[in-house]
Amino acid sequence: MMEYVVDVEVFHGPLDLLLYLIEKNQIDIYDIPVAVITEQYMEHLHLTGDYNLEVLGEFLIMASYLLNLKSRMLLPKRQTEAIDDEEQADPRQELVQKLLDYRQYKQAADFLGDRDSGKEQRLFFRQAVYEWDEKEEIIASINALARAYRSIHRQEADQKTYDIALTDIDVKLKMEEILQILGRRDQGTVFQKLLAGVERREQLALFIALLELVKQQKVAVQQENEFGEIILSLRVG
Repeated sequence: MMEYVVDVEVFHGPLDLLLYLIEKNQIDIYDIPVAVITEQYMEHLHLTGDYNLEVLGEFLIMASYLLNLKSRMLLPKRQTEAIDDEEQADPRQELVQKLLDYRQYKQAADFLGDRDSGKEQRLFFRQAVYEWDEKEEIIASINALARAYRSIHRQEADQKTYDIALTDIDVKLKMEEILQILGRRDQGTVFQKLLAGVERREQLALFIALLELVKQQKVAVQQENEFGEIILSLRVG
């Protein structure tokens, strides 16, 4: 069997490595073959040369989790239920949920990564000192939305975690939903209100959809000052 030699610092955490293995092997994320993926994950931890123990520690914790999950999958169903009657029937559910969440966060991060590095701009649309070109305006809009989104989730940090159904939310449908909402409101809508009362997975889908609409120049973003409300509206023309 081929031995993989990899620097774990190439991956942004153990979930990144797991997602890479799942995509590389074209595995159905809802039906993960735990034994196979655990074996491949362990192979990827064979390192050569010096390595960062602090970074490697996160990967070893995940390795321990996977080995435990693998052993649970091998147990007869009755024994599995006896260990913890409150757990759901499929021991993989927690892992699947984490991977789905991470995949959507990664999509958002990849989108933000498309902007030019070192060009973060402050956004004062109505008090602009000079004329923004289209590229700068898109970058500034995305930065403003990203700051607001992080702020919303910092405020929710102390709240209990929601139970999230294991279903993908179609971002294209969310794009259409946003366009319909903004189409009904001539004065625009506040970004924070768009996400109000929405569970976390749907919030993330709305955020990704909004970033895509800004990138496509279908939605305009206005902000009086760096910490002011963000107003969303349909872009005219």
